[in-house]
Amino acid sequence: MYHVFFDQRPTRPRLPRALYEQLTALPPNTEVNVHTANETYYNALFLDFEPRTNTVSLLVDRFYEDGGRPLSLNATAITAIDLPASMRPASSTNVDDEEE
Repeated sequence: MYHVFFDQRPTRPRLPRALYEQLTALPPNTEVNVHTANETYYNALFLDFEPRTNTVSLLVDRFYEDGGRPLSLNATAITAIDLPASMRPASSTNVDDEEE
């Protein structure tokens, strides 16, 4: 006799370890550029990351007349996050930038 088990929970894609660590260490109200496959959100304000659901909350278009709009993204859609220069590791800063 065979037993067949069905798991009804949907599987969610795993985040790359580097992106997960970056999102969990990012303090709220940090201005970042978020890149996805289809769009880039410049000068977005990072609000929150929920690891259980892989949801990233941002405030985008906040410099427009009507103010910002909240946006929730699935973290698996994010291809890259540009951090402010003050948060980048010292090895990634350009020497030419420091001289100007």
